[in-house]
Amino acid sequence: MIDKDGFERPDSADQHILELKNQKRKVVFDENYRFRPRNIFFRAWAAFIRFVAVLLLNPFLKMKYHFGIYGKQNAKSLKKQAFVCTCNHVHYFDDVSIGTNLFAWRKVYFTTLDANIRRPLIGFFLRSLGGIPIPVESLSGMKKFNADVSSILQSGKPVLYNPESALWPYFREIRPFKKGAFLMAVKNNVPVLPVVAVFKRKPKKNGKLKYQLFIAVCNKVEIDTTLPDERDRINKLLLQVQEVTVRVAKEWYAIQDCGFGNEGSTRKLKAKQLKFVDDEWVIKEKK
Repeated sequence: MIDKDGFERPDSADQHILELKNQKRKVVFDENYRFRPRNIFFRAWAAFIRFVAVLLLNPFLKMKYHFGIYGKQNAKSLKKQAFVCTCNHVHYFDDVSIGTNLFAWRKVYFTTLDANIRRPLIGFFLRSLGGIPIPVESLSGMKKFNADVSSILQSGKPVLYNPESALWPYFREIRPFKKGAFLMAVKNNVPVLPVVAVFKRKPKKNGKLKYQLFIAVCNKVEIDTTLPDERDRINKLLLQVQEVTVRVAKEWYAIQDCGFGNEGSTRKLKAKQLKFVDDEWVIKEKK
């Protein structure tokens, strides 16, 4: 299909666009695989890599993508709690940028394709930054994956999911969510923190497009414990998070001209002219 920005997308909303090559690492994601490594040497290495990422990756994101965060106070309210974080999967650095910018020195685990972990250099660094491969081809591996994710949440650590499943770069609409993140939240009785990635763009002199990346951190969504059936709690949680994600993204493009040519407004706004309060975009009017 062709989206409203003129880019070709797969017909299925969870179909991957990118073809991951060079999967040379021979890793078996089964019941014996450690999705959460506890080796002391690996943990020390991972802490070092996270330190380097905070020092180097964050300035890179700021310079290249004008990366900015709205609603950071909502993440601070969960500073010492375990939670599931969700984000629409629309940028190569969305997961890593949330981990290194929003939470900085606190380790955030994030789920990723098992194919990413099989890539020789990239896979190793993703693991070091908290990447947890999803073993889509192994039933025993999936059981171990769920058990290890539960262990992470029970130990007070956050886990980031992309409930849209597939990465669609710079796609402005929100695709249907899968249940995995919400099942784990309900199973472990932790809230969900919705994060929404949004963009601005402008053409460069060479005809290519330059994008600016921002994320909005919404209020946490609690599990409705009054519902007696677990499936109902999962479904309601999914619908609540999806609703706020869709609304926040839609309003971002409706209140300003983000350079796509078909927004609901022609008003040009700078990043500092907007603030995000109680899951609503607010324009700061000049005095």
